[in-house]
Amino acid sequence: MQPVEGNAHLNQDEAAWDGTALIGDTDSDKTDRIEFPQQPNHGDDAGAVGQDWQWISERLAHLFSTGVTDNDPRTQEVIHEHYRWICHFWVPDRDSYIRLGQMYVNQPKFRKRIERKKPAGLATYLRDAMTAYAWSFLN
Repeated sequence: MQPVEGNAHLNQDEAAWDGTALIGDTDSDKTDRIEFPQQPNHGDDAGAVGQDWQWISERLAHLFSTGVTDNDPRTQEVIHEHYRWICHFWVPDRDSYIRLGQMYVNQPKFRKRIERKKPAGLATYLRDAMTAYAWSFLN
């Protein structure tokens, strides 16, 4: 098992297996200077899927920590990438995507993984953004 770039505490296999984890670290001293590259398209490669989570995680943490609302178009763009990421594993409809967001908050294991080295409250932000996305774009 190889560590995921930028996070020595989580390996690629674990990141790919645990579809609820948001991985990667956000340095709070540098948050206002994060420049986000385009998300790479790696197909279904397990390690690359974990790297995609890194990209999504960093963007969400930045948006959350800078006060961007969960229904802001910038947040919804990242949530769209989250939805696409989930589709590597299964294709949720509106209700199941909303339930997934609720699970991220209500299950301690998932909340802990989402907020690992990230701002407290990120799981709730993610859930609320997922709910807004589901109501706007899913059936």
